[in-house]
Amino acid sequence: MKLNLRLPVLSCVEAAVAEHAFIGKNQTLGWSLMQRAARAIAREAINFLGRKPSSILVLVGSGKNGADALLAAQLAAARPTRITVVFTDKVPSAGLPLKAWLKVKKNVRVVAAEKLSQLYPKKFCLIFDGILGQGFHPPLEARLAKIIRSTEKLNGQRIAVDLPSGLGDGCTGPAFRADLTVSIGCLKRPLLAPAAQKFVGRIRVADIELPLAETAEACSTHLALSPLNTPRRAQTEKRQQGRVLIIGGSASMPGAVIMNTAAALQSGAGLTTTALPQSVQAKASVTYPEAMWHGLLTDKKGAIDFKNLRTLHSLCKNKDALLIGSGMGKHSTKLIQSVVAKFTESLVLDADALRPEIIKSAPRAQVKVLLPHAGEFKRLSGKKLSVAAGEAYARKTKSIVVLKSAMTCITDGTHSWHVPFGGPILARGGSGDLLAGIVTSVLARRQTLGLSALEAVELAVVWHAQAADSLKEKLGEEAVRTTQLLSGLSLALRRR
Repeated sequence: MKLNLRLPVLSCVEAAVAEHAFIGKNQTLGWSLMQRAARAIAREAINFLGRKPSSILVLVGSGKNGADALLAAQLAAARPTRITVVFTDKVPSAGLPLKAWLKVKKNVRVVAAEKLSQLYPKKFCLIFDGILGQGFHPPLEARLAKIIRSTEKLNGQRIAVDLPSGLGDGCTGPAFRADLTVSIGCLKRPLLAPAAQKFVGRIRVADIELPLAETAEACSTHLALSPLNTPRRAQTEKRQQGRVLIIGGSASMPGAVIMNTAAALQSGAGLTTTALPQSVQAKASVTYPEAMWHGLLTDKKGAIDFKNLRTLHSLCKNKDALLIGSGMGKHSTKLIQSVVAKFTESLVLDADALRPEIIKSAPRAQVKVLLPHAGEFKRLSGKKLSVAAGEAYARKTKSIVVLKSAMTCITDGTHSWHVPFGGPILARGGSGDLLAGIVTSVLARRQTLGLSALEAVELAVVWHAQAADSLKEKLGEEAVRTTQLLSGLSLALRRR
């Protein structure tokens, strides 16, 4: 068995069938997979909490999810962590659930489900939800519904094992309200439902090495970064590592294009050229001397003047990838259209370049990548951001669309890959500007890395998100600046 480059998106029924086909009645294999799942859940829970817990509450149902939760709690614990267990059904008496319980029962306090209210005043570091799993079929019995609703009064960081109890195929609650959900083996489709978002919290996916076939809709794993963990060829030179051109900025918004450039440089581009207003060229060139800077004339509003068009066309020659749009302002549409009309290599459009008329003006680009957040996607397509709408728009425009959201999705209209990394640490101005620079850098050297355009974009998005995770682990989510994310790029390559 081996780790997967991507994991499929499956319904609970599909996941259960695939799991049973592999495990069958092999209890030894089942136990091994259960331990892998527990290790992954414990690791994600500790990373989320930011420290080893001193107290843990485990909500245990009658199935294997409860066993996963028990094992994860034991693995997450550090002496003298106090573990409290609440069984919502009988104490396990057979099979793997019994084996898990016998392994962890020593020094564990058991509280009856009907006395759950006694735990409301307590502060737990972690609360593991293992009441129900992928085998749940609605309707939710009244007794369990009451228990699940009562868990909302519990105090602590809430970790759902596989799915928040109460979610499943065709059911969207009532459910356990999780701060973090760790989906086991694959990404469970119910977790993506809009109605489920108030229950799932952040989503992580644990690869337990099930031999699952990849589907058109899948989720990325950390193996997307594998091409960057291979040493560069001894005979390589800078032009083989990507020639990037970045055009952007205005007198009133100079920061975005500088962040584009910083990200392209940090993510390995061999040659980076940035064209921006003359008014900020000097400061930018001192801050990042590795880049080549071209100062441009600006109009009365401080935007890049159309008079620069010939210069910009000249700069576009011999470039592997062009990023345009950041900080340019809505008055730059005509200039952007004229620049992209002749560009034939990989084109990345962000911010003020995300306009329907601009996308129509770029038929010659070998690759087009669009980086919209929800508002920009609505401006482009007239539709609310969703995977289905993104797929349709990607097909219509023959582009790769990166749908930026709590869990970003990359689609070319045929394949859609979710990225279960990153989180609210990215909810800062400039995060998207860094992503745009990383995407452009990786696209520019995709042939050297041996990647398709879609794979290159996936690598860039995963790298950006895992850099955010590394930064959170090192410094937390609050007292950090957006540009500190760049220091996380190298850390992300060493995380696993």
